[in-house]
Amino acid sequence: MCSSLFKFWQVLRRAATLAPHSTTTLKDRSELLDTPGAASDTMVGDSDGPTACGGEAFREKTIGVYNLRRLLGSGGMGEVYLAEHRLLKRPCAVKLIRSDRCGDSQLIDRFEKEVQATAKLTHPNTVEIYDCGITDDGVLYYVMEFLPGLNLQDIVDRTGPMPAGRVIHLLRQICSALGEAHRQGMVHRDIKPANIFAAERGGLYDVAKLLDFGLVKFARTESADVQVTREGVVAGSPLYAAPEMTLGEHDVDPRTDIYSLGATAYFLLTGRPVFQGKTALQVALSHLRDAPVSPSELGVDVPADLEAIVLKCLAKSPDDRFATAEELEAALAACARRHGWTSDEAQQWWQETADFSSGERRVEIADFAETSVALFAAAA
Repeated sequence: MCSSLFKFWQVLRRAATLAPHSTTTLKDRSELLDTPGAASDTMVGDSDGPTACGGEAFREKTIGVYNLRRLLGSGGMGEVYLAEHRLLKRPCAVKLIRSDRCGDSQLIDRFEKEVQATAKLTHPNTVEIYDCGITDDGVLYYVMEFLPGLNLQDIVDRTGPMPAGRVIHLLRQICSALGEAHRQGMVHRDIKPANIFAAERGGLYDVAKLLDFGLVKFARTESADVQVTREGVVAGSPLYAAPEMTLGEHDVDPRTDIYSLGATAYFLLTGRPVFQGKTALQVALSHLRDAPVSPSELGVDVPADLEAIVLKCLAKSPDDRFATAEELEAALAACARRHGWTSDEAQQWWQETADFSSGERRVEIADFAETSVALFAAAA
């Protein structure tokens, strides 16, 4: 991404504060849909809910050089649209700050951090950022690759736990992506099934993509950044947070992500989080003091070597976990079922899986449910 784009960020913050709140409603935005009723009400909310900045741009159906096609998702931080570059005709996802949050300086900081962090990463298993900027009417946005597929939370929720071979296949890719981030001094701090995508890229299926660097912590963090991320930690899911995050410690390191990746693996294998409770506090306390029930005790068919890896990731003390993502990847690569999920099996699984957005069977990967592609970026 062009470095000159980041010269805009101070201007972006001021423009975001001064930009008028849009009065455009979802009813007004219905013209963005390729077909009537294509957007899911469960994702975009009430028809008179908040919209992103710059309603006039929506009526023109463009953001910069991108033609907006339809709303993909809406959440606490912003909205995400399926779009297409006007000249390249390349599909992409455009994320915008919501109008009712445009005056939130912490949110703007987090938006900036997410873009800058992701743009520094080039690993093929990390979501790619194409562009960012601000429109004439004050719309803050960035553009990322469009990923046909589903996130891992959706897959397990809809089809049940994954076989060990597939879990190993996906986790090894994420370990590789995390390795690059960690070497650059980043700790993701929000590893969870919803932030890992299983996509089709170049005819290959089950290509894992690591998403959402909005809570990333850098090795050298200024006090202002700490305030931004502290709010994010409280608002995030406690189901996959390491004990040191629950305690609010500032000295998190790559082993914090290792814990969350272990909790993610536990969910993929069993279909349930490591700990459950009626409140976030109950779950957080369990991560601090309770020993996890091993997947085999739950009656899940998990190889002993993989189970041992997952439980080591979930150690309370960071010193008892794998020290690096590379070390974890090497352990996964030594598992007996490391070749238990082939590209042919992945392709067959996707071709036989129903299109959950329409109830119809998928014919091609390009017809996948677009509604799930960018929800990770819309939700805070």
